[in-house]
Amino acid sequence: MTPSRWLTVAVYSVLVALTATPRIALAWVCCFAVAETVTLLATAPHGRGAPLTRIHRISYLLSALAANLTWVGLGVVYWLADFPGASYFALLIWSALVANGMSHSFRSPLACVIFGAPSALCILLAPFLFPRFEGAQQIFVLIGVVIYTGYAMLSAERGMRAANELAAAHRDLEAQTEAAQAANQAKSAFLAMMSHELRTPMNGVLGMAHALGRTELSDQQARFVDTLLRSGGGLMTILNDVLDLAKIEAGKFDIETRAFDLRQTLTRTCDLWRPAAEEKGLRFSCDIAPEVPDWVRGDDARLRQILQNLLSNAVKFTATGAVRLEVAMRGDAVLFSVIDTGPGLDEETQGRLFQGFTQADSTVARRFGGTGLGLAISRELARLMGGDVTLTSRLGYGARFELRLPMAAATPEGQVRSADPAGLERDLRVLVVDDNPTNQEVARALLSAIGVDVETAGGGEEGLAALTAARFDLVLMDIHMPGMNGVEALAAIRAGGYAALPVVALTADAMAGERDRLLALGFDGYVSKPIDPAELISALGAALDPAPSEPGDDQRACA
Repeated sequence: MTPSRWLTVAVYSVLVALTATPRIALAWVCCFAVAETVTLLATAPHGRGAPLTRIHRISYLLSALAANLTWVGLGVVYWLADFPGASYFALLIWSALVANGMSHSFRSPLACVIFGAPSALCILLAPFLFPRFEGAQQIFVLIGVVIYTGYAMLSAERGMRAANELAAAHRDLEAQTEAAQAANQAKSAFLAMMSHELRTPMNGVLGMAHALGRTELSDQQARFVDTLLRSGGGLMTILNDVLDLAKIEAGKFDIETRAFDLRQTLTRTCDLWRPAAEEKGLRFSCDIAPEVPDWVRGDDARLRQILQNLLSNAVKFTATGAVRLEVAMRGDAVLFSVIDTGPGLDEETQGRLFQGFTQADSTVARRFGGTGLGLAISRELARLMGGDVTLTSRLGYGARFELRLPMAAATPEGQVRSADPAGLERDLRVLVVDDNPTNQEVARALLSAIGVDVETAGGGEEGLAALTAARFDLVLMDIHMPGMNGVEALAAIRAGGYAALPVVALTADAMAGERDRLLALGFDGYVSKPIDPAELISALGAALDPAPSEPGDDQRACA
């Protein structure tokens, strides 16, 4: 029982003693104390966190009814008392009890009946059974109590109906939430499966195109290979955009924080788009303010992804004029501005430009291709890194996209390992374990082109047998294989006395967290499919000659 209720009882007991008799006041307080004590005992298990038994629930209901009847009885005493205002005070007590009962109708119809029905009956019957008025006053009171009681019952019924509707809505919301969660899980599983299934054949297409490009070709054949690689790269961009958006929506996108050479990153990014701009007759420039530090801390891969999206759009939609990248400091943030002299955008188009799967108009996809995801992903990535992407444009006057990212200056660190195949030993022997013959051929073609001796195995068991039959410097291990998968094969290799043998994971699973998961399981490197030759060479070099890591070199923040 709360102290406020005891204080109320104490005040009322004094009033009862003064207006009725001390004996009635003492009897009323004793009845109330007994009822509250029984209530306290009945609800004690619930206070300790234990479930209430049937006996406890019945005891609580009876004690609540008894406590309510003590107040109802006090009203009866004053209704029958013979002094001015006593009946009015009785009506006030009963009305308060009715209101209390109505307040329980939303939560418990039974509690509504226990707390409200006795007092409502008193209000309705007392003027008939024990009239305190005469003539027109009596009629007026009778009409009033009937209206009041009817209104109280109607309000209680509405509260119960609203409670039932709310409970039904809550159940429906829970069902919809469960369905949405199941749909989201199904979507994630579908994307993971589609990523793996699409990357596997693309590994064959792009891998062989890369291998073919390393052979002696005529000019026409070289153009054919370039077209293959460019088209395959466009397809992979679409696939990666869809996967990136799914990762962001699921809150599973990893943002890395490390020191990197900002000026080198900007130069390489601009070098990618300068030929395309000049081919269209556009002036292309990259202006970096002197105060911009050479080295900063951030995620250089995501920065490149955003800038490439912005520069790609600028070059794609600008027919004449210029495309310019300006980099400057704004407080503690770096401001990257991509400015073009393209057609510009009206306010309505700007409002929907950063929405997923949205382009300026219905003809854009037919004219230029793309999914309309680039800008939506760019803004989300920028916000995950603590920044934002904004747009300033007028129809007919070009566009200015601004990327603002908080980037602290950093101390220059060791250069990233070069992907030059000359850094690999000429007599290097590599075992490729993959159940897909096409993937085996792709790995063999790419590695053989740089002078690596390659052997292949069609599964985990076959790979273990190959290790016992010959010496290898490194193993490229597929993850998803029938029978013994890549993780199980790695455990068997380590247990079989090959603890120092570098094993690099080779997988078409590019969903969030897969790289970190595999490295945590003991793999010495990670290469995703389709295989990028530079990434493959870099991973081999890192696994064969791992550089010592400095504290804080790889701080990760999970978005």
